[in-house]
Amino acid sequence: MRVLSERDYELFERLVSLTEKEMLHAMKQYLKKKYDNNVIATKDYIIAEGDIPIALVAHMDTVFTKPASDVYYDKEQGVMWSPQGLGADDRAGIFCILKILQNRYRPTVILTTDEEKGCVGASKLVERFKEAPWQINYIVQLDRRGYTDCVFYDCENEEFTQYIESFGFIEEVGSLSDISVICPEWGIAGVNLSVGYEGEHFETEILHIAPMLATISKVKTMLSQNEIPKFKYIPGLCS
Repeated sequence: MRVLSERDYELFERLVSLTEKEMLHAMKQYLKKKYDNNVIATKDYIIAEGDIPIALVAHMDTVFTKPASDVYYDKEQGVMWSPQGLGADDRAGIFCILKILQNRYRPTVILTTDEEKGCVGASKLVERFKEAPWQINYIVQLDRRGYTDCVFYDCENEEFTQYIESFGFIEEVGSLSDISVICPEWGIAGVNLSVGYEGEHFETEILHIAPMLATISKVKTMLSQNEIPKFKYIPGLCS
């Protein structure tokens, strides 16, 4: 059974205790240290230039007006929750990115604000950058419910879908996320991957730890490929 170490539990507990503004400040400081100041940070988004041509995306807001103050973790059941609403959508995505960076991978990182209010931060990002500011071959958002979902929204690049599914994901349908805004503007294919939460947007939200950790492992495998393939955004008929 995959479980969180005590240190990782403390990290996750810390993440869900932060407001969006506090998260923005903390991640800006952290990424500037990790990326030798190759970081652009505004009140709407943070983007850090990596040396692997894959961008990882997560959002720093949650639907809850206040952060979680009581966090519970049942190791036997492998779940985490909070009576105030955990905010794993999308603090689980933030956690995944931090764990990947701790393992010495340096993808490009994009963190946005107010995704839950209509992808506001992502819209500000593409308003400033009409195309990707650095080499990005494809984009991975870590902000999907469930265990093994991969969601492509209106990108219908079948080769990209098959590539992502080869890492153990199964295509599902979704409505909206930051890559729905970023990918069409930049012309880069993107996918949203499961990070283990369910019941999002409600106080009864639960985070399943094992699938979150499994997604971290799969993304590290993607980042470790000798050659990172490049995939274009191909709009669907209804785009």
